[in-house]
Amino acid sequence: MVNVYAPKGDNAKWHREGSLPEGIENQTFTYFNSGSQSYVFVSEDGQLVLKLFKFQHMRAPPILDFIKGFAPLDEKRAKKRNVLEKTFNSLCIGYDKLKEETGLVFLHLAKTDHLHKKIVIIDKIGKKHLLDLDRVEFLIQKKGTLAYSALNEWMEKGQVQQAKEAIASLLHLSIHRCKMGIFDKDPDFSTNFGFIDTAPFQMDFGRLSLSEEEKDIETYAPEMIRITRELEKWIRENHPELFEPFQRILDEITKG
Repeated sequence: MVNVYAPKGDNAKWHREGSLPEGIENQTFTYFNSGSQSYVFVSEDGQLVLKLFKFQHMRAPPILDFIKGFAPLDEKRAKKRNVLEKTFNSLCIGYDKLKEETGLVFLHLAKTDHLHKKIVIIDKIGKKHLLDLDRVEFLIQKKGTLAYSALNEWMEKGQVQQAKEAIASLLHLSIHRCKMGIFDKDPDFSTNFGFIDTAPFQMDFGRLSLSEEEKDIETYAPEMIRITRELEKWIRENHPELFEPFQRILDEITKG
């Protein structure tokens, strides 16, 4: 069943149709960690993550809406609105163009009245809360393993070929994003990328923007070299036997 409700007004541009995972209301989501943009909760079956957005840096306190014409506050509102716009636009780019590559299952960026689902979440101190999904902005994503952790695990198990293929797939995922004309301001392989089983995905995609220039090899080739420097350093220090295949694949994709 496809949701057809579209919120009116300014938030309509962020509405995306889709279906919640079946039986999600029967699962408890437990606090896992938090990042700069969201609090992360893991489903009872360990297959999904729920991200609830932090609005402290994206929205001015509501009480400030009653104070108009004061330049410093107007500037503060404008800056926070700009952060929210960029973040939500980035998430929509992920949903519209990189849904498989981000493991994105459901995106809910505007309050609605049709989901009629409530789930239990357990916060950082173990307290339970009943969350009405119509009333909060959130996303649901497949759960994976951080890239470096997955590579370490494969190498510890002697699965060297799998590790080599995984590195190649990470690089191809990044070049695929470039060729689609999508710029990523925060392409950190250590924190923002991972694997679902053996498939690479971008678990954090809150800094994306559209850029036609990104499709040009003259733009993405030096960018790929730049964004893989830390990955290269990590490979050299931890698994030097993976460096040659890493460098070979990087050379291939940056030379067209």
